[in-house]
Amino acid sequence: MPQKPDPRFLAITAHDLRGAVGVLDGAMKELTREVSKDNSDAAKLASMMSRSAQRLLLLGDRLSVLGKLMDGSAIELGESSDVLALVKEAASRAFAAHARRNLTLRIEGAAVSAPHHAPSLTGAVSELTALFCGFSQQELVIRVAGDAERVRISFESDNASESVQRALRDRSSTTQANAGIAFAESVLGHHSGSLELCENDGSPVAIHFVIPRHQ
Repeated sequence: MPQKPDPRFLAITAHDLRGAVGVLDGAMKELTREVSKDNSDAAKLASMMSRSAQRLLLLGDRLSVLGKLMDGSAIELGESSDVLALVKEAASRAFAAHARRNLTLRIEGAAVSAPHHAPSLTGAVSELTALFCGFSQQELVIRVAGDAERVRISFESDNASESVQRALRDRSSTTQANAGIAFAESVLGHHSGSLELCENDGSPVAIHFVIPRHQ
C-alpha cells in the first residue's frame, strides 16, 4: 500500500517557503526605497509585489497548519488567552494581503479568553478573512463575543454570497470557498467547536466560529 505522506514534510516545506519569501520581501522593500515617490507606476508595482509576498507567507502558514491537522497529536490546546487579540492580528494580516481597493475591515468585540491552539486558530481566521475579502463589496465585519460557555467569532459580509452558501451545502466542491470552510471546520473540530451559517433573507451572510471557553 502507498505510504501516507509524513506531516513533517509539510512543516519543512512551509518553513522553506516562508524563509524564501521573507528574503524576497526584504529585498523588494530595499528596492522600493530607491524608487521616487513621484513614480506612480513603480509604487503600484511595489504594492502588488508586497501583497503577493504576504499571500505567499500566508500560504506557508497554511501548509504548516495542514501538517499539524494531519498529525492530530500536534494540536494541543493551550491555556486560556485572549481570542480577540488573536483575531485582530490574524485578520489584519490576511486583509492586507487579500483586500481589494475601497474595501474596509472592521473588528469589534471585547477581550474574551478561551483555551485554543494559536497557530491553527490563526490559520482558520486568516482563511475566512481571505475568503470574505473575495466577495465583500465595501466592508467586512468580524465580531468577537463570549458568554460563560462559548466564544463566537462572526464574519459578516455586506454582500450575501451564494458561493459561501453553496460551499456549506455541497461538500464535494473544490472551490476556494469550499476549501477555506473545510479548513476552518477541521480546525474547529480540534477545538470541540462548530461552524454555523446565518443566511437570513435580506441580511448580510455571516459565518460563526463557536469554541467552548473551557476544556
